[in-house]
Amino acid sequence: MSDEGELVWEWNYGDLSAFKAQKLDGKDVVTFFNGVTWPEPWGWGYGAIEIFDDSYESIYNVTVNGTGLQTLDTQNATEMESWLDMHEALITPEGTMLVTGYNVTQTDLTSVGGPADGWLADCMFYEIDIKTNTVLYKWNALAHEDQIPLTDALPTYPLSDYGQNQTYPWGPFHINTVEKFDDGSYIISSRHYCSIFKISADGSVEWTLHGQTGGDFELGEDVNFCYQHDIRVRSLNGSVLDISLFNNANAAVINATNQTTGLYIRLDTQNRTATIQQEFIDPLDAIYAKSQGNLQTLPNGNVIMGYGSTPRIKEYYPNGTVAMSVEFGPGNGRVYSYRAYRLPWVGRPSAPPKAFACRDSSTNETIIYMSWNGATEHSSWDFYAGYSETDLQLAGRVGKSGFETSATINAEVSYVRVEAQGLNAALGTSEVVAVQNQC
Repeated sequence: MSDEGELVWEWNYGDLSAFKAQKLDGKDVVTFFNGVTWPEPWGWGYGAIEIFDDSYESIYNVTVNGTGLQTLDTQNATEMESWLDMHEALITPEGTMLVTGYNVTQTDLTSVGGPADGWLADCMFYEIDIKTNTVLYKWNALAHEDQIPLTDALPTYPLSDYGQNQTYPWGPFHINTVEKFDDGSYIISSRHYCSIFKISADGSVEWTLHGQTGGDFELGEDVNFCYQHDIRVRSLNGSVLDISLFNNANAAVINATNQTTGLYIRLDTQNRTATIQQEFIDPLDAIYAKSQGNLQTLPNGNVIMGYGSTPRIKEYYPNGTVAMSVEFGPGNGRVYSYRAYRLPWVGRPSAPPKAFACRDSSTNETIIYMSWNGATEHSSWDFYAGYSETDLQLAGRVGKSGFETSATINAEVSYVRVEAQGLNAALGTSEVVAVQNQC
């Protein structure tokens, strides 16, 4: 949507999520997950990451096949064309994409009070060449149980009745963020461990930051987070790493106790200390986001926070005060958005504008409605009318007013077409349409 809250582009209905404008080869693209997702207690999915160009044409699908992987036994795995998850789809400067995946597998859960032949939702991340779908790097949490013990997840994600079968596997890791450093290492977020891990290029865990116990770090005053999402590197200067994160502080196992916040945290990876730089919270609007969410730092220093399972978007000034607050639906998990961004986007759709017209017999007028799905550069509309499809005359011009603009002709005509005007030129022309007999 636009800054004015108007719709810019609408696509197909489906299980779609994680829309984001990014750059690929220096050009603007939009990426999103297209597949199937399941709500809690699972909270993941399987599908492909689609990449559209600025004309909204599909240019790449990033996929991973399911060789050696398993899913819930209630699903038909043979119908899954791609086994990627919706939690991450980050394009790197090298033209690769960082993505996540889930594998429902058997493992020994006796260390956490479960069966020896228990079932677990193992988490993976991949780095994939976008143009060839070649997997360049793969990592999975269960292979590093010696450094990430299952027992460490119990305080924040109890085993409960999970792990007994393939229908309800235990999901202690729940990966939701991947970023890459210049040296080939990665930083990832585990929601249910309430931890951030740095993964070396060889796959080993270089360090762990736990949001409540510290892990390998000593937590400074007020450093506390859990069930977090969207860990992002703000800067790296030697051993000083500045990160941002969306601190849900809520989940299915605990809710409405601590408010959801945004955090800037500074890590000294040499001295292993973690200190708070800034917290973002609206004191007049307590939010308890049980899942999803993100924090985006804008070029001007403002911060956008999308509250995931709570249908809110807020923008904060650099000093932490609220600049904007948007509510886009009822709460209680009925309407939600995985993440929310404020990003520049210029849409140049390959499809033409659309027009609809009808007669108002009570006033002897013709009303025209015009729109251009995805277009951003037009500022006005010219509309043409007449009594023959092949002989239409300019009937007027009207300024663009949101996604759909309307205009009235003081006559009953038979046919109309519209032209989107901008940049001192006609940018798109609709088909000629017959005027409907009544509105």
